[in-house]
Amino acid sequence: MKRDNRWNLSETDKDLYRVFAAAKKESPQFVIDHDGVFTVSFTRHGIKGSGQEYLTGGGPDEE
Repeated sequence: MKRDNRWNLSETDKDLYRVFAAAKKESPQFVIDHDGVFTVSFTRHGIKGSGQEYLTGGGPDEE
């Protein structure tokens, strides 16, 4: 993990928008908690929908 993409939980409670903006620009971001790590990432929607829709949409035999 680079230092640039690590945040302490106490930093994020005041300005969560900064974490989301950083994830959009330089995904992923890691928010460190005393129990573990949250991973914040950004995925742009494609013209045909999300990757999850693609992977769960069935194959050509199901159309």
